[in-house]
Amino acid sequence: MTILRSSGRHYRKPALWKRIVKWTLLSVLGIALIAGAAGFFLVYHTLGKIGEDTELIFEARQELDIPPPDQPVNVLVLGTDEDPDGDSKRSDTMMLVRLNPEGQCVSLLSIPRDLLVDIPEVGEDKINAAYAIGDVPLAIDTVRELTGQPIHHFVMINYTGFADAVDSVGGVYVDIDQRYFNDNTDVYYGEEYEPIDIQPGYQRLGGQDALDFVRYRHTDSDFVRIRRQHNFINDVKAQTVKWGNVTNIPSVADAFASNTTSDIGRADILSYTKFVLGVDRNRVYQATVPVLESNGAYLTVDDEQFEEILAQFENPVFETPAPPVPEAEAARTISDSTRGLTIEVLNGNGSDGSAGAAAELLSGNGCVNVVVGGNANNTYEENQIYFRDGHRKAADEIAALLAPARVQALPPELDTNGQLLVVVGSSFDAEAAAPEAPAPAAVNFADDLETGSMSWSAAALELPFRPLRPTRFPVEFDYEDFRTYEIDTDDGPRAALKVVGTDQLGNYWGIMETTFTDAPLLENPSAEREVEGRTFRFYYAEGGLRYLAWQEGDVVIWVSNTLQNNLSEETMIELALSFKQVDES
Repeated sequence: MTILRSSGRHYRKPALWKRIVKWTLLSVLGIALIAGAAGFFLVYHTLGKIGEDTELIFEARQELDIPPPDQPVNVLVLGTDEDPDGDSKRSDTMMLVRLNPEGQCVSLLSIPRDLLVDIPEVGEDKINAAYAIGDVPLAIDTVRELTGQPIHHFVMINYTGFADAVDSVGGVYVDIDQRYFNDNTDVYYGEEYEPIDIQPGYQRLGGQDALDFVRYRHTDSDFVRIRRQHNFINDVKAQTVKWGNVTNIPSVADAFASNTTSDIGRADILSYTKFVLGVDRNRVYQATVPVLESNGAYLTVDDEQFEEILAQFENPVFETPAPPVPEAEAARTISDSTRGLTIEVLNGNGSDGSAGAAAELLSGNGCVNVVVGGNANNTYEENQIYFRDGHRKAADEIAALLAPARVQALPPELDTNGQLLVVVGSSFDAEAAAPEAPAPAAVNFADDLETGSMSWSAAALELPFRPLRPTRFPVEFDYEDFRTYEIDTDDGPRAALKVVGTDQLGNYWGIMETTFTDAPLLENPSAEREVEGRTFRFYYAEGGLRYLAWQEGDVVIWVSNTLQNNLSEETMIELALSFKQVDES
């Protein structure tokens, strides 16, 4: 989603299917993540603002095709970068997204903005001129003419909304895995990427840096970019606990809503969101309109190849078959109405991480507004599901997911801001509920005090605390970068060390050491347990162990996995167990 510069230079466009679907097509997910404790009512209100009947939406609906019931739906996604006065209308990204519930797949067709097409009632021009000339209605008509596909819905995003939302909460803390830098020095025309300069390490990003980070694509594959964006979302979710003050939430919601326009109503947005989140990543077809050699400033469609791509777009063939719904899983299906409720989760068993693990399980099953509270006043043997009037059916569905569980009406002595209150009992297995870690990689360790020894010693001289380092190191791993710095926090700067490492394939993993012991990232671990005398906090995401953290005095340390979770849990634990102070090594 590259911003179009006024210089008129041609910039490459990303094909980021997961970000388009999760952020652009349904950017309201960002609202749901950020809204947190503000409750579903605010998200629902914001959804309504996105789909309000404006003159533009009314005009666009005259061009849209009627969505067929229980059939694939095509959504035109327009990414725009308009100036604040609205004097310059630029469509920087144009994509056609096909949601196919029957085939359990998503198709995504990227349309180059410099593509030469026949714009209805205008003539030949670049396809992005359709939006500049006739707004959304003409863009819809032009894409339908180009592809022969019906257009059922549209979503238009102004990318400044994302940066505005981040700035509205004072920035977001993110663990940056490596140095991200590009200034387009010594590159050929047409090969430019967006400029970026972000140092590695846990830090607070402002809106523009956050936008640059999630859009970065200079050296990444699509899959790596997707994982980076997922990790960013997880970091944002962790920070919502720290925001606490609900007064921030309306400005965040407004930032998204005021920069998103769509004809899609509230119910359909939630329904499409549920579907997209459930699609296997291996069942997403992505393609770009094929072109012949560039004719100056224009790109010409390769008609023969385009016919083949359109056939695949409609009925893609995957190596991964459409997954049937197992009977046991079907019995635990959560309805759309339940997914939209606000669910508060309390720890009722005294085991650290249980409430967070249960909340992650609910979120993983499509619940869009799960809030982790504190500890319950009493100790519970079984999981308890309390419901407000009118929500018994929803409570039964949640109980089936968290079985064994008891369901009962919310008693007067208990209170919750949501419609359901879940109290996690001692029968709940937090580790079993956590995503299964990836299969252990073949990693051989050796006692090693030489690799990076000079850098570790130099870092120790620059820090107000004595850092710890691994004394056993994977033989094919290496250190890439050492950075000592201060983390900007509301309570003043905190000393920090970021070490960037590489595995045998060149993937980046990391070590973070800081006096910022209450960093938002460390909230709500998936599990906590003692291993050989060291108490570790486990943070699972994307099917593997994302972070492994522990505290040494006034310093918290965590080992971060690669973006693709290439390191096994065993590797991360063995590495962490070998940490000793640099002067003791």
